[in-house]
Amino acid sequence: MSSQEKDDLGTVRGRLLHFLKDRRMSQAELCKMLGVAPTYIGVMRKSMSPAKVQKLMELFPELSRDWVLYGEGEMYLEGKGAEAREVLGDEGFLAPLVPVSAFAGNLTAWAGSISRNECEMVLTPVRGVDFAVKISGDSMEPVFHNGSVIFIKMVEDTNFLPWGHPMAIDTKNGLFVKELFPSEKGKRYVSARSLNPKYPPIEMPCDSIYGYYRILAQLSTYTSY
Repeated sequence: MSSQEKDDLGTVRGRLLHFLKDRRMSQAELCKMLGVAPTYIGVMRKSMSPAKVQKLMELFPELSRDWVLYGEGEMYLEGKGAEAREVLGDEGFLAPLVPVSAFAGNLTAWAGSISRNECEMVLTPVRGVDFAVKISGDSMEPVFHNGSVIFIKMVEDTNFLPWGHPMAIDTKNGLFVKELFPSEKGKRYVSARSLNPKYPPIEMPCDSIYGYYRILAQLSTYTSY
């Protein structure tokens, strides 16, 4: 390690940059995961707020809090550094960002026409993600915001749908993000409801649905810090 690199490790900002270099991540990727402006790390003067530190530890439990804040000890908790690299590999947790937003196309048509190698890959905050999808519209406000990205995983056994929870529903008419409930019209339908009360429920025929996806995480649009 050069003398310049050692000097850089004397600040929280420098240690974060060192961590990003080790994990082959960009500042923009980490800022997205923290829900802050893309310039957050670049203009950092002293430290991070307690809330941002807590979020960082949740995203990277193998990372030493004392090392980040005070430069004490090693970057990774004992035995966790190699384990993290083995699980994450060189690319980290990556998922394809589907080039259709909610209400503007369906996953099945997209997956059948575009290979994984042809689409943008984004870093995810959790394991097991099938797709990343951008929210369009305000029907799921105040929980899911227009422009935010959700990370979804397909429900393999539809006999155990998580009723009452927000889900991504892939249909012939496009991709919808709604709360899912049994329909009063019977087992051949499901009731898809918005969180925003100005939108009425939609009774969806089951034979028009290609797949149900659990929402594992959300990255909100950039906020000030």
